Amino acid sequence: MGIWQEIYQKRQGLWIFVPLVLIYAASYFQRTALPGTIYDTLSGEMQLDALQMANLASSFVYPYAICQLVSGSLIDRFCGTRVVLAGGVVFLIGIFLFPLCSNIILLYTARSLTGIGASTMYLSLVREADRIFGRKNYAVMFGIAYTCGYGGGLMGSLPFAALCGVFPWRHVLLAAALISLAFYAVLTFNARKAELPPIPQTPFSLKPYLLILKNPLSWLITFCYSTVFCIYLVIQTVFGKKFLQDFAGMSSNGAAGVIFALTLVCMSTMLTVSFLTRLTHNRRRPLAITSLGICSASSLLMIPAIYFHWHYLAFSVLFCCFAAAAGMPPIFTMIMQEYNAKSIIAQSSAVSNMFGYLSVGIVSQLIGVLLNCFDHTANASGVITYSADAYLTLFIILAAIAVTAFAVSWKLPETRGHYIRRF
Repeated sequence: MGIWQEIYQKRQGLWIFVPLVLIYAASYFQRTALPGTIYDTLSGEMQLDALQMANLASSFVYPYAICQLVSGSLIDRFCGTRVVLAGGVVFLIGIFLFPLCSNIILLYTARSLTGIGASTMYLSLVREADRIFGRKNYAVMFGIAYTCGYGGGLMGSLPFAALCGVFPWRHVLLAAALISLAFYAVLTFNARKAELPPIPQTPFSLKPYLLILKNPLSWLITFCYSTVFCIYLVIQTVFGKKFLQDFAGMSSNGAAGVIFALTLVCMSTMLTVSFLTRLTHNRRRPLAITSLGICSASSLLMIPAIYFHWHYLAFSVLFCCFAAAAGMPPIFTMIMQEYNAKSIIAQSSAVSNMFGYLSVGIVSQLIGVLLNCFDHTANASGVITYSADAYLTLFIILAAIAVTAFAVSWKLPETRGHYIRRF
């Protein structure tokens, strides 16, 4: 039986899986679009410096990361669909509130609510893909879900920037919130007709998390995953567009176009890798090493590119290389699951995802501090431009971390799709 025939036989599960993917895409739009895509608009309108803009990004990231552990436990216990139905309410409150606020504290609050609600969506897809389609088709369906989810990130780059050039950014975000509400309504309707798994009667326990954290392989793969994911995400959502405008001399739309291409490359890599891992009999390790290798090489090349002030096309290509490296997170997620146990796949994914997003939050704030430490100028509109030395120092630090993670990746054992531990 072919893979598509097998998946078609699970068509009842698709009625749940498809709206889950759509609302995950909506959450990825929110994390990509803000604040990076309209960095100058927000900083100029509200007179925010680099650290305050980084805090705006972190106000989403930290709640998202911290809530991963709670979401993972709830999903393994109650199933992903039920948890998204609850978390989706918090998510919708956050995304409707943000464009209605002008006070920075309220903006932080709205982004925090968005992060809390969004924290339920990725892990629910992890669990529901395995429950509905089985481990044999897991890599393919997970890759498709990831790709569609990142499509929301794609819409949060150039299309969002273009719409904000025509309409007020607040109106655009309100329209996006209404679309998210429609996806949630479809999920709610379909969930009422679906046969969801029974809720286990066993008491809640933190023991799985302790076992995961005591596993040294969990720390190896988490460090590797966090490095690739963090570097890509801070480029995509925090300072990448700003760098292309400040240093490479690109226009706002041109820089947004690069971020759009970067997201498209990441999506394409995800879809390719999900099929490649099945064709190579579920080999994980070579793809993980390749991901870290590309990330390390790109980070190192950014140093001479900035020092010798290469053409802006060089930076565009290198940014897309970061995206290609980050297009392999399904591999890291599957490795993390298989280094632990089948019964706690959402919880093991929660641990790696939590540290991945915590690293993004911490690095975002450190970048804000770093940029403010160097000389910078502000124009009449209050838009700040940062120096070449600031960006050069930043990429030297990122390169050192990436090279270290690449060296560590050679220590990762192969799983071939099998769980190597039993809890």
